[in-house]
Amino acid sequence: MTQRTFELRLSSIHETHENTLIKLDVEVLADGVWETLDLTLKTRGFLIFVYSVFICQHMYLHSNATEFGLAIDRVTGRCKLTTSEDWFVHEIHTSFDVALRSGTVATDDVACIVERMKNCPVSRNLKDTVKHTQVQFV
Repeated sequence: MTQRTFELRLSSIHETHENTLIKLDVEVLADGVWETLDLTLKTRGFLIFVYSVFICQHMYLHSNATEFGLAIDRVTGRCKLTTSEDWFVHEIHTSFDVALRSGTVATDDVACIVERMKNCPVSRNLKDTVKHTQVQFV
């Protein structure tokens, strides 16, 4: 049985204490080369789904960071999603490295933020057993 693998990476820049997103770049790994992901009407539907999961978690990351009084400077992230040959999601690994402008991060805060990220509206439609999310404040 052949697996399908999708890999994305992102970088974002934020400003203000509300973590307003001012720049977002997303790339997709295509044939071993990172390419800018340019969503158009020709973008494959499942790739849009992978992007949606990744971006939804990113949005929940910065909105929950705001709630915890953490001002984000920039975020880098990676997403790797694998499916079965018949397109059922086997695993999705997302990881985010967050550089703060201000705020103090408690271990319990990170756990709460990660749990909330797993419950963003898009991720909520995936089985809990396939979701692996990691956030590191650097």
